[in-house]
Amino acid sequence: MGNAQMLAIWGSPGAGKTVTAVKLALELSAHKKNTVILMCDFTAPAPQTLQPKIPTEGKSLGDLLSLPSISQEAILSRCIPLAKNPYVSLLGYKSGDNSFTYAQYSKERAIDLLTLLRHCADYVLVDCNSAFSFDVLSAVALENADAVLRLCTCDLKSMSYFTSGLPLIADGRYASGRHIKVLSAVKLGQDSGEYRNTFGGAAYTLPYVPELEEQFYAALLADELCTKQAANYKSAIRSIAADLLIDDSGKAAAVAKKPLFAREEKPPREKKTKDKTKPAAIRPLHPTRPEPEEKSGGGLLDRLRKGGKS
Repeated sequence: MGNAQMLAIWGSPGAGKTVTAVKLALELSAHKKNTVILMCDFTAPAPQTLQPKIPTEGKSLGDLLSLPSISQEAILSRCIPLAKNPYVSLLGYKSGDNSFTYAQYSKERAIDLLTLLRHCADYVLVDCNSAFSFDVLSAVALENADAVLRLCTCDLKSMSYFTSGLPLIADGRYASGRHIKVLSAVKLGQDSGEYRNTFGGAAYTLPYVPELEEQFYAALLADELCTKQAANYKSAIRSIAADLLIDDSGKAAAVAKKPLFAREEKPPREKKTKDKTKPAAIRPLHPTRPEPEEKSGGGLLDRLRKGGKS
């Protein structure tokens, strides 16, 4: 999955596509990577499920696709920062949108959007619609993404979904044989071996975490997972993100052991040696406060405020 700037996340309904996209984006943001989550679902616009109190007027993906021409400025103006994170933005439909709100758009328009998104951010995570055969953008993303993360749940519904859906992407341009398969929401004690064999193996396993489910229903997915039960889940997310992160030499960066919200550490200050020949300085009654830390720039939120180009 190395050098995968655009990752399409696809799977059966309820497989955790949106949750996985958010957690991956937060892990990438910990390494100061600008990440846009492109949310294709128009049946239940995802930005409102993540940040229900954030106004979305003028921030619709449907409106963007309906423009005579798409520009980077038009894209950035419709991005919604995720929980004040300067490196993660959401781009999706607004509350009330549906399949009939906007005029139909062409495949070429979808390709234009995905191409421009590559220039707007370090990484683009496409949260695909499960019904991709009815959604041009999801189908184009599955075809043009650098890698596809296929989420499979260990139940008969997921098996039935892929039995029906995989023949639709059997064409060589989708390269379905190179999809990265992930077992999602695997519960403790659940026999996943049979499903793993049915799906043709799995590169990663995302365990079921009660805390994660609570975050989703409370619209707090931007928060860090803290319970012991989430340790394996966080480790899997870090492993997937490590495969995405590429350093200057073109090799995968070893980031699996870093914390979820890693921050750059400042170099230690040099210790001053005391001169015993001089009298000790008189200490002030009120010690001076340390200087505030310099804020990091370059995030998508900063660019949104300035309205600058990439």
